[in-house]
Amino acid sequence: MNHPERIPMPASDPTTSHTIAVPLGLPVFVHALRYTAMYGPKPFAEALLVYRDNGTYTILSPGEDHHGCYVSATEVTVDAPPRHVAFMSWPSSDWGSNVAAHTLTFAADAGAFTQELRLPSDAVPRAQHGYAEPVPEAEQIDVTAGWTELRRAHDDVFAALAARVAATAPAG
Repeated sequence: MNHPERIPMPASDPTTSHTIAVPLGLPVFVHALRYTAMYGPKPFAEALLVYRDNGTYTILSPGEDHHGCYVSATEVTVDAPPRHVAFMSWPSSDWGSNVAAHTLTFAADAGAFTQELRLPSDAVPRAQHGYAEPVPEAEQIDVTAGWTELRRAHDDVFAALAARVAATAPAG
C-alpha cells in the first residue's frame, strides 16, 4: 500500500504571532454615520464606514481606525446602498487586539440604522442606533487622509445628519 510522504511539521508555539496579508479592496460605497445611541466605551457620535469591492471595510471616527470584512444581504455598489450587513473587525488596538462583530440594518426610507455589537466573552449584545447618509463620490475617498481630514472634507454630509438628528429629537 502506497502512503503519501509525510512532511514533518514544526511544533506549534502558541506564543508565536503569525500574520497574513489581506488586500483591501477599492472603495465602492461610503456611509457617514451619526449615532444617537452609542456603546459606552466608544462614545464617538460620528464615523465614516467605507465598503470595499472585495468584502473588506474600513471605519474611521475620532477614536477608531480599523479594518475588517463584511457580508451584505444585498449587493453594495455606488448606486445601491446596503440594507443589512454583518461586519467582523480584524484584531486591532481599537478592540484590545481582539475582534468585534457588528450587524447593521438600514431603513432607507428614514435614513436610520440599528446596530448590534457582539464582543468576545460577552453574552449580552449591545444595541446602538442612529442615522446614515451616503457620501458622494465614494470611489474617490482616501482613508489614508485620516479621520480629521475626511471629517472636514465631508462636513456637509455630517451637517445634514446633525440636522436630521435635531429634527427627530423629542421636544424638551
